[in-house]
Amino acid sequence: MRLLLPLSAIALLTACGAPPPQADSPPGAQMGPPPTPAGVASPIQRELPVTRELTGRLEAIFAVDLKPRVSGVVEKVLVRDGVEVKTGDVVLEIDDKPFLAAIAKAQADLEHAQARLHQAELQLTRGKQLVQEKAISQQTYDDEQTAVETAKADLAATHASLDVARLDLGYTKVCSPIDGRIGKVTTTVGNLLQGGGPVPATLIATILSVNPVYAVFDLDETTWHRVGARLRASAAGGPPVPVEVGLNGEDGFPHHGTVVFVDNQIDTTSGSIRVRASLDNPVRTLTPGAFARVQLELEAPKHTLLVNERVVLAKMTTRFVYVVGPNGITEFRPVQLGESIGALRVVDSGLGADDKIVVNNLAKIFYPGAPVAPIPASMETMQNLAAPGDAPPVAEESRKQPTAKPTSGAKP
Repeated sequence: MRLLLPLSAIALLTACGAPPPQADSPPGAQMGPPPTPAGVASPIQRELPVTRELTGRLEAIFAVDLKPRVSGVVEKVLVRDGVEVKTGDVVLEIDDKPFLAAIAKAQADLEHAQARLHQAELQLTRGKQLVQEKAISQQTYDDEQTAVETAKADLAATHASLDVARLDLGYTKVCSPIDGRIGKVTTTVGNLLQGGGPVPATLIATILSVNPVYAVFDLDETTWHRVGARLRASAAGGPPVPVEVGLNGEDGFPHHGTVVFVDNQIDTTSGSIRVRASLDNPVRTLTPGAFARVQLELEAPKHTLLVNERVVLAKMTTRFVYVVGPNGITEFRPVQLGESIGALRVVDSGLGADDKIVVNNLAKIFYPGAPVAPIPASMETMQNLAAPGDAPPVAEESRKQPTAKPTSGAKP
């Protein structure tokens, strides 16, 4: 009976869940949970220029205040406000009747002058014979020669008057001197236009060229000393210095141009120098007077690494990423970041071109040193390029690697 009691106690303990004796685990068996699947990608490599962002304004290359050259009453207005016009397009017509009358008078004066010259030349021919015969005095003959020269001068003057009358008739059609967009036409049919003289000429409209346009901006003196030689060479027709421009409401800098003008002095008040870049404007999205964000190339393009901004984590003031080693173990890697290029950030230091960076499933990596099952992914989209089942197996060394101590509150 004494032997039955201990055996009953052992049976009771076994039924309550005490673990039965186990053999020792074989070497190399996995300890803890399996590695977390995570997409990994290397930094994107690009040739990017060193740039500086500035502010400026758009300006028309040509601006014309359209005014009449002759005075008269407006007979026709042939364009609407705000339309594009070509060189030579007629904007309005001035009543030409007074100018046609002036041409008729000038032609009559010309014929009269021609007749006087012919008469003076005949008189001079007769006078030459008479002065040889001593029938008239030398003074009379000299006067006849002077009359011929005067008639020639009068004829030349009437020719000039006729030319002026014809020019004035041509000026009754007020034409655009440039290709561009016309502003508001300030006059209507029936109004009297002043063509200059003692009274200032009437402003008809302002015409601005639309393609190309200037992006005008000021460059500080320090930056000017750094890149001034390249800018002057570009303005003189040498190797072009690119400029990218963005407008209010636009993302990035979608408009492209080159530096074509640099002022000849630094403004002593602002300590800056004026620079102009020429931009093509085929679809007319660039309007003179608009505010512009200008990105100026300071140096030629250089090799640059970029990462998606969302793969960068922060700990206090330190920015870092998780880099995956060849054994699948994550590593805390501080990085220094530069400017933004869309959704990407320039990496100034901290990463190499061949580093593998965790780009997704970051929330399941609780501490540096945690193992992951790397899956090829895209740095730009942060999406995996292969299914988790297609991922290469984690190296056996990672299974033997002792895991780091979990963070506070996690179960060991």
